[in-house]
Amino acid sequence: MADQDKNDPSATQKPQLAGAQGIVTVLESPESWKRVIKTEIARERFDREFATRLKKAVKSHQKPGFRKGRTPKAVVEREMGDMLRMDTIESLVPKAWMSAVLEHKLAPITDPALENLEFGDEGPLKFDLVVEVRPEVSIGNLDGLKVKRRAVEVGDKEVDEVLERLRENKATYEKVDRASEVDDQITLDLTPGLREGETEAGAVIEDQKFILGAGSNMAVFNDELVGVSAGDEKEVKVVYPDDHPNESLAGATLTFTCQIKEVATKTLPELTDELAAEVSDGKNLAEMKQEIRDDLTQEAGKRVANELDSQIQRELIGRNVVELPPSMIDKYLQSGLAEMHRRNAQMGRPNVDAEDEEYLKAGRPHAEKALKGMLLLEAVRQQEEIKVSAEDVDEKIEEIAKENGFEVDKYREFVNSGEDKERLEYDLQERKTFDFLLSRAEVEDVSADTEVLNDES
Repeated sequence: MADQDKNDPSATQKPQLAGAQGIVTVLESPESWKRVIKTEIARERFDREFATRLKKAVKSHQKPGFRKGRTPKAVVEREMGDMLRMDTIESLVPKAWMSAVLEHKLAPITDPALENLEFGDEGPLKFDLVVEVRPEVSIGNLDGLKVKRRAVEVGDKEVDEVLERLRENKATYEKVDRASEVDDQITLDLTPGLREGETEAGAVIEDQKFILGAGSNMAVFNDELVGVSAGDEKEVKVVYPDDHPNESLAGATLTFTCQIKEVATKTLPELTDELAAEVSDGKNLAEMKQEIRDDLTQEAGKRVANELDSQIQRELIGRNVVELPPSMIDKYLQSGLAEMHRRNAQMGRPNVDAEDEEYLKAGRPHAEKALKGMLLLEAVRQQEEIKVSAEDVDEKIEEIAKENGFEVDKYREFVNSGEDKERLEYDLQERKTFDFLLSRAEVEDVSADTEVLNDES
C-alpha cells in the first residue's frame, strides 16, 4: 500500500488485515511529515498472547500452601492479571508497529509514540502510533528564478591591505627610552591581586608582551598602559561582567599590578623586491602584487558563486511550501550545539546554559531555512534525475589532488577507502543541481558593490 495519497496529505488508508495476525492498521497523514497509525488488535489475538503468559506464570508461581507450579490459574490471574495484561500490551505494540511499517512502507525518522490507548473488558485493543517522516516535497515551476550576479572586481585598495598585513607580520620592535604610545610593544611582569575570599595573591606572570591598542587586549589595559615607561609600576582594575563565561570571574573585580620592564617601538619593513622574495618564494614585488591580485580575484569569484547559490535557495524556499518535522529541526540544532561545546572545550571555556538557550532560540530560523533548502534541492535532483557518474567523481579527485599538491593515485585511494567518497559525490550532486537551476534562472549582472543578500537570506 502506498504511504499516502500524494494529492491529499490528510488521506486515510483503508484498513488492512495483516494475514491471520489479527492486527488491523489504518494510516493517516495529518501533516506531510506526520503519520498516525490507527491500530486495532482483535480480542482473540490479545487473549491468546495473555493465555500464553498466564500459563508461564502459573508454572513459575509459588504461593504458601501450594507446591511450585500448582497454584490454581484463577488465583494467579487474580494476583498477577493486571501486570500480565500490561506485559501483553507491551509485547503487542512493537508487533503492530512492525506490521504497519511493512504494510504501509513507512520510513520514519523518529521512534513511534503510543497515544490514545483504549482497552476494556470486551472488544479489541486500540491505540495510535505516531511518528515523524521526511516530508514529501513537491516542486513547482523552476523557470525564471531571479538572482543578481555581482561583478568580480579587485581594486588597488584591497591589494594594498594585504601588503600592509604582510608588513605587519614582518614588523620588528626596538627598545626606546620614552613613554609608551599606541602600537608600541610593552614587556611587563603581571601580578593578579586578591579576589574576595582569597588569602594568597596569584603568581607573577613574567615577561608578558602587550601591543598597545591590539583588539585581543582587554580595553582597560589598552587605556591604562598608554604613557608608562620602563621601571614604572601601574595598577589596572578589571571589572568582569556578570555574564562572563568563566563563572569564577563573573561579576568580580580584580586589580592587576603591572611592573613595566621595556617599551619598544614598531618598525615596518619597506615594500621591496627583497621583502617580496622572502615572503613569496623568490618573486619580485610586481610579481607578488599580481599574485595577490589573482588570489583576491579568485576569492571574490567564489563569494559571488556562493551568493548565487544562496539566492537560488532563497527563491526556491519562497516559491515552495515545505513543512518540517520538529525532530528534524531539533536534531540540526543539537548538532550545532554539540559543535559549539566542542569549540568551548578546545578553548577552555565552560558551557553556559544561558548561552545554549540563546543559541537554540537564535539558530532556529537558520536551521529551518537550511533544512528547507536541503529538501528542496533534493526534490529538484530527484525530479530532474540529476546524477553523478564515476567519471565525474574521478575528475574531481584529480582536481583536488592537483590543487593541493597531492599524489593523485594516493589521494584517490584515500578518498575511496572511507566516507570522503560519499561526501564528494553529494557535493558534486549539489553543484550539478545548482548549475541546473542557474541555467534556467533570470540572472541580472550588477556592480561589485551591490547588496544581493540580506538578513532574510
